[in-house]
Amino acid sequence: MQIGAVAKKTGVSVDAIRFYERSALLPHAPRTAGGFRRYGESDLEALAFIRRVKALGFTLSEVRELLELRRSGLQPCAPVRRRLEQKILQIRQKLAGLQKLRRELNLALRACNRAGGKRSERCPLLREPATRKLERAK
Repeated sequence: MQIGAVAKKTGVSVDAIRFYERSALLPHAPRTAGGFRRYGESDLEALAFIRRVKALGFTLSEVRELLELRRSGLQPCAPVRRRLEQKILQIRQKLAGLQKLRRELNLALRACNRAGGKRSERCPLLREPATRKLERAK
């Protein structure tokens, strides 16, 4: 199967497939006499796997590690479980950061709303002392 057909079948772009080959996530495909890449079922399965774990938020380095585990004959769950737990922890940390950001934005919005939108009133967010007040309000 040629690269365009593989891209359509897997939902992975042609450029991404080439990138995965250069990054050694996918083995280099053999070439036809005309120079076209030829892919087999195992390549389709690997690309589907890469796509799935990338969608779960794994980095290319982590994808590489998971592919190595997948290719090993054992395919143990323990190292995968650890990676999943780490990913969940990272998501929790990101969510906490986003919640903090939301609180800060709400404080800034309340300060703007208190200013009443009067033309003569300067925006509290744009005034330096207002920034300090927002920091103290945390």
